[in-house]
Formats: sequence, structure tokens, C-alpha cells
Amino acid sequence: MSRHDASVSPMAAGPWTRVRPPLSSWILGVLESLGFAQMTPVQASAIPLFLSHKDVVAEAVTGSGKTLAFVIPILEILLRRETTLKKHEVGAVVVCPTRELAQQTAGVFQQFLDQQPEAAGAHARVAGVQLCVGGTGTTPSEDLAFFREHGPDVIVGTPGRMEELLCHSGVRTAELDVLVMDEADRLLDLGFTQVIRTLLSYLPKQRRTGLFSATMTEALSELVRVGLRNPVRVVVKVELKQRGIGGAQDIRMPATLSSFYHVSRPEHKLAQLLRLLQYESQGTTGARKAIVYFATCAQVNYLFSLLARLSKAHEPRLQGLQFFSLHGKQTPKRRTATFSAFAHSTHAADGDSAGATNASMRVLLCTDVAARGLDLPDVDLVVQYDPPSDPKVFNHRSGRTARAGKRGRAMVMLHGGREEGYVEFLQIKQLPLQPYGYVCRDAQGTLSIGEEPSERDADAHALEEALRATVRRDRALYELGLRAFVSWVRAYSKHEVAYIFRLTDLSLGGMACEFALLHVPRMPELRHWQLDDTLFVNEKVDASSLAYADKQREKQRLDALARKAADPVPEPVTRRTTSEAWSEQKRRKETRALRRDKKQRKRQWQQAQAAQAEAHNDGEDDEDDDWSADERAAKKQRKGAPGVTDTAAAFYDDL
Repeated sequence: MSRHDASVSPMAAGPWTRVRPPLSSWILGVLESLGFAQMTPVQASAIPLFLSHKDVVAEAVTGSGKTLAFVIPILEILLRRETTLKKHEVGAVVVCPTRELAQQTAGVFQQFLDQQPEAAGAHARVAGVQLCVGGTGTTPSEDLAFFREHGPDVIVGTPGRMEELLCHSGVRTAELDVLVMDEADRLLDLGFTQVIRTLLSYLPKQRRTGLFSATMTEALSELVRVGLRNPVRVVVKVELKQRGIGGAQDIRMPATLSSFYHVSRPEHKLAQLLRLLQYESQGTTGARKAIVYFATCAQVNYLFSLLARLSKAHEPRLQGLQFFSLHGKQTPKRRTATFSAFAHSTHAADGDSAGATNASMRVLLCTDVAARGLDLPDVDLVVQYDPPSDPKVFNHRSGRTARAGKRGRAMVMLHGGREEGYVEFLQIKQLPLQPYGYVCRDAQGTLSIGEEPSERDADAHALEEALRATVRRDRALYELGLRAFVSWVRAYSKHEVAYIFRLTDLSLGGMACEFALLHVPRMPELRHWQLDDTLFVNEKVDASSLAYADKQREKQRLDALARKAADPVPEPVTRRTTSEAWSEQKRRKETRALRRDKKQRKRQWQQAQAAQAEAHNDGEDDEDDDWSADERAAKKQRKGAPGVTDTAAAFYDDL
């Protein structure tokens, strides 16, 4: 693979008119109307290579303009075809790992096609773009019907739906010019390797192929060897000039991104998140959009529900913040509505939003479903509340801000102690971070940067008590909190950087305060984790009297209790067992199954040996009987008994 190094290019790599061969005039007009006056390094490198009929592997930091780096050459290649594509023929295919990224990419194509002039000649127009994704209410048969009716030249979609469409005989791929895999490493991480290989088998070998990603993995290198023909690799790096040092340091983040780390004790962390968001949104130049990443869907669900309830009570510590919720367990309709509302600053009628609509900052609480490839406009701040399990994800999360040359700020929040070693770990990964101080709030509510108090932060404790009081009023929040804590413990205990992130190095009491729990749930993973009674004391919760705030759910609960009381079912007497981790239970089951199989095989072997020995003994007994009979006959012959002659003759015949 040849290599085209664009690492020394600045963020603005020259005007679009410098592309050779030159771009169509109407495409230049669309770029100007969209405000893209200059190319980025990845665009300046990849577009000419595509247009000169080369396969391209582009590795560039997030927010570097990779989408336009393949959208523009696809349009140009289709416009320059010598023969017009027929209605049932496909000209280009773009495969994306997620529904949201596919929708966004199809939207970029549509922005260009909406301003496409009428055909000047017989084949000077791209027929259209089709989106093929699941979870939108359309079926694969409807995708096929749309293709047959409209005959689009470009298809954008997720691997599964793309495979279902291309496998039909009515969809001809023999004339395909370009295949692009966006966020290609993520496609492989999500287990689409076999689907990708199947897709490649449907497509002609004489095509242009592009792989675009922010990170290069070993699996991706294997895909390059299988699916591309002598590709050119475009690598865009960022150089960070060191003050006072003549050299420079390669980093894997956009040059316009300022990255920080924040350290606090667990019992102060949630209060610090809210203060930090308010502090960053101050002033006319403050942040207006922020994304906060959590480890699990249950955490997002719980914290959003809790903050939404507190916002309705006009809690001053949430003033100026509007919250949105996005995670993988939402319905596709709700995810789409929330994503659209946050991205375009509209009201989420069918999505999850809470807080004043005129808030100074809009905050999206989410999981890694919004970490890859998505171009959320005008995101000023990214906060990683939970450090990602996979260090590569750190890049992609931070890359939701500082996109296309704009400035942005990113931060990871760490617990004090062993977790602070994560900063050095990221430094080794070429991701340098700067420290961010503790955000203090005085009696008047004024925020400032200072030092974390050695004792309990009174304002943080007051927020914790307000959250706990809200939980006591609704059984649903109580259940969500326990579920969120359990999911976080399990995610944390499986962290890939396990030598830094260890459960027992954290304060269990502090973590219970961070989640505003009423009591710590019983679970195997906590057996060796001691509760600090000076920070947190378990409440005695009467589960039968804790009611749902939702009247319908509460009525259903009370009806279920009444039915149980009217017709009690005696519970079977079972021996109480010590709780153990799921992994330990699985290991014990496997050991028992192995032992059982071994005993059965031994029993079968013993039975076979016994049967063989019995057959052998039967043969020996028959032989002994024959010899006994012969011996008796010989004795009779010696005594001259009648019938001796016949017996002797028979005897000698046998011999």
C-alpha cells in the first residue's frame, strides 16, 4: 500500500478550485453556499486520488471532514460516466455502522442533489440517493419497491439492510463505480465482518473503494487486503508545538480541541458535573451545547429521569440547563426525535427532553450510541462522565466537538486516587490532557475555580439530599437508581484498563452518594467492597409502602399485592445460598457438566469391560466342559464300559 502523508497540512488546505481534475461548477456553488470555502487536509488528499481512479484508505482525526471527502468524488465520478445508469443499476454504495450516521450521510448527499441543475446533456445528472436502514418503519420489501420505482444512483445504509437490498436480482450492481465504508473500524467492531464480505461478493472487482476512519485496527488492515486493490493510504495527523521546545508532538485530536481532566471524590462528582456545565455556559461566549457520556443505558435513563423531576421543582442548581436523553435501548422513533431536537435546537415532541426551553445550555446525556461519526452541529463541550472502557472510544467521543476547524472543549471526569493514572495512560496514547480545577459554589450561588474541600462539600451534600428526597417520592426512581448502580458496577468491573479502574480502590459509600441511593443493593461484586459508614448509611426501605408517582402503575402494583394476599402461594423451602458472581456461577456449571460427562464415559467403559470379560469367561467354561466329557469317556473305555468304542472313536476324531 502506498502512503500519502498529509500530516503537515494545516486545517485549511486551500480552496476547492485547486482540486485536479477540477470540480463541477454547481458543486463548487453548493460548497460555497454551505460555508466551506477551504478544503481540510483529508479532503485535499483523498478527493484527487478518488478522481484519478485509486482506492483510498483515509485515517484522520474526528471532525476533519471525512464525509465530504467521499461525497464529492462519488458525485463527480457518477457525473462523468460515459454511459447513463439505467433505472435498476446502482452507481455507488456507502455503508455506515449506525442508523444515525447513515441518515446524516444521506442528508449530505441530498443537500447537493437538491441544488443539482437540470441535465445539460444526456447523462449529466445523478438520479438520487436512497437510505436503507432499520428501525424507521420501512421494511426490506419497501426498500426494494422504492428502488424499482425511483432508480437512485446512490444507496446509503447499514450493513444488514444493504445486504438484503443488494441480494435481489432486480438490483444490478455490475455497473457500480464506488464503494465507501464510513467508520470502517466500527463496522468490524460491531460484528459485521461476515456481512461486509458478503456485500463485497455482490459487487464488481473493477470499482473504486474507500475506507474512512479515525483509527486503524488490525482487523481493518485485513479488510484492506481483501477488499481493496493497491490502495493509497491517507494519514492526517495533528502536530502540537511544544512551548520552549524546538520539536513537536504528534497528537490524535483536532488542533482546535482543548482537552482537560477533572478530579474529585465520588460524593462530589455529580454536583461537579452540574456546576461545570453551568460554569462553562456563563457569558455571551460560553458553551451552548454539551454532550455528557455515561457507561450504560441504565445510568442515562436514571439520571435523566431524576434531573427532569428536579427541574420541574425549579431546583436552582439546575438553572439554565435543558437535558436530553439518548441511548441504545430507546425506540428508533424516540432516538430520532431526541437526536433531531438536540441537533437543531427544537422541541422534542416525541423525544426525551427536560428543563426550560430557553435555557442557556442544552445538554445531551447519552451512551456511546452518539460517539461515532455523527456531526452534531455547534457542540461546544464534551464531558466523559465515565471514562470509556475502550481507549479508542475516547477519541471518538471527544471528536463530537471542534469539528471542521471550529473550537471546542473536551473533558474526562475521574475519581481521585488510582483513576488519576488514566491521564498518563492517555498521554502514552498521544492524547495529552490539561488539569481542570474544582468548581466551587459560594452562598450566593456564584461559581469559581478553586480547590476541593478536605471535608464534605456542603452544597454538594444538599444537592444529594434533594435528589434522595425526590427518589423517596417515586418507586420508579428508586428502582431505576438500583438498576443504574448495578449496571455501572458491572461495566466498571469489566473495564479494559483494569489496572487503573478497580472497584475496591473506590469508596463504596462515596459511590452510593454519587448515585443518590437509599441503600446499596446486594450483589456478588460487592462482597469485598467495604461500605464507609461515615459517608453513607443504608436506609431501611419498606418495599411494600414505597409507591409509584404514576397513578396507573401504582394501581397495578396495589392490585397485584391484593391478589397475592387473597391467594397466598406457599414459597418452597430452599437452602439459602451465598450469592456469587455470574461468572463464578457459569464456571461452576461448566465444571459440574464436565465432571458429569467424565463419570458417564467411565461408567460406559466399565460396562464394556465387564461385557467383554463375561464373553471371554463363557468361552472358557464351554471348553472346560468339553474336556471334562472327554476325560469321563476315556475312563469308561479303560473299564470296558458299553459304548466305549463309539466314544473313543469320537474322542480321537476330535483330536
